[in-house]
Amino acid sequence: MSPAYPAAFLLFGLMFVMALAHFLSLPWSRSVTVAFYLFSAGWCLLILRDRIGLLKRLNAIDVGFAGFVLAVLVSGFIFPGLDEHGSVSKYIRFIPFMMMMPYVLGRLMMLRDMELLSRITLLLCLALLPLLLLDRLTVVERPWRLPVFGLDHGPLIVSGLLAAALLALCVRVLTLGHQANKDERLRRLVLLAIIGCVTVVLVGIMGRAWLLGGMAAVAVVSLAAGDRPLAQRMGLLAYVLAIAMLALFFLPVSAFYALVLPVPVPVPVPITATDFGPILGEASCQPFKDGIDSVAMRWVMYREAWAMFMQNQFWGVGVARFGDFSCTGPGWYPHSTILQGFAELGLIGGGLQIGLFLLTAGQILQSLLLTRQARIEPAHVFVAGLFVLFLVSDQFYGTYLMAAGAWLVVGIAASLRANAGGEPSRA
Repeated sequence: MSPAYPAAFLLFGLMFVMALAHFLSLPWSRSVTVAFYLFSAGWCLLILRDRIGLLKRLNAIDVGFAGFVLAVLVSGFIFPGLDEHGSVSKYIRFIPFMMMMPYVLGRLMMLRDMELLSRITLLLCLALLPLLLLDRLTVVERPWRLPVFGLDHGPLIVSGLLAAALLALCVRVLTLGHQANKDERLRRLVLLAIIGCVTVVLVGIMGRAWLLGGMAAVAVVSLAAGDRPLAQRMGLLAYVLAIAMLALFFLPVSAFYALVLPVPVPVPVPITATDFGPILGEASCQPFKDGIDSVAMRWVMYREAWAMFMQNQFWGVGVARFGDFSCTGPGWYPHSTILQGFAELGLIGGGLQIGLFLLTAGQILQSLLLTRQARIEPAHVFVAGLFVLFLVSDQFYGTYLMAAGAWLVVGIAASLRANAGGEPSRA
C-alpha cells in the first residue's frame, strides 16, 4: 500500500500498455486510456484511505496548490461562452488525474516511499531497454527520427523514464559505501556501465529537453550528495557528461541537436487585438507553415504567451485558451508551464505557480541541509534531481494541466514540510 507504486504507474505505466498494444498489433482505443486513469484513481483512493491521517498537517504548499487549482477552475468558468472548440472542457477533465492525483500521491509519501519510487523507476527502465531494442529490430522503415512503439511522440514519452532512471542510478552510485572490497567495486562498475548505456540510449532517442533536464538533474544530484567525497561526485558528473558528448559525436543525431544552437532572430510584428487568431500577426506563423524546425516554433509560442500576458496581466486569456490566440490553433499550449500559467491565468495563477515552485525548491533544499550534519538521505537527493528534471523539461514540452511529474514532486515537498519534525506513523 505504498503510494510509490501508483505514482510510478501513473507516470510511466501507460507507456508499457502502449508498447504491449504495439507489439500485439492491437488498435489503440480511447477506452483503454480511460480505464488506465480510472484504475490509477481507484488505486490512489485506496492509498488515501490507508494514510488519510497524514493530511491533517496542512502547510503553505498545500494551501498554495489548492489555490492554484481553484484559480484554474475559476478561470474555466469565467470564459465558458468562449469555449466553442471544446478545449477548456477537454483540459479541465485532466485536472483530477494529472494534477490532483499525483499531488496527493506525493503528499502521502514518507521517506521509505521516496526510496521505493527510486528503485521502481530503475526497474522500469531495465524493463524498457529490451523493449526499445525489440522495437528497433522490428522497424522496417527507418526515418530520420524513428517512432517508438509506433508513436510519433514515442521518443518524448520514453525519454522521461530514461532520464528519471539515470538519476536513480547516479544516486545509487553516490550512496555506495567506501569499502574497497571486491563486491563493492564490482557493484560500482556494473552501475557505471548501466549509467553509460542509459545515457547513450537517452541521447539516441533524441528527446532533447529530457536530455537537457537529465544532465541538469545529474549536476544537482552531484551537488546535493554533499556527504560524499567531492572527487567522487565530480567524477560521476564528468563521466555522464563525457558519455553524452561521445554519443552526440558518434551517433547520427548531431544535426538534430544542433538545431537548438542558433536562436531565431525575433521579427517585429504587431500585437493584434482580435478575439481570435495569432496575437503576433500572421507573419509570425511562418515557422509553423514551414513545419521543419520545432525550436523556431517554440520561440514563436513563447513570444505569443508573453504577449498574451502583457495584454491580460491580471486574469490572463483564460485556462486552455492559449491556442485561440496562437498560430497553433485551439487546444494547443506554449510548451512551457510557467509561460502558460502567466498567459492563461495572469498574475494570480502565474504568481501562485511560481510561488509553489519556489516553496518546493526551498523545502527540498532545507531537507538536504537538515540532514547534512549526519548522512544525507538518498531519497532527498533523488527528489531534488526529479524536481529539476521535470521543471526543465516542462519548459519545453509541458502544460500545467498535465504536468503529473512536477505536481508529484510538489506533493512530496509538501510531505517533507509536514513531516519536518519527524515522520508520523502510518494512520
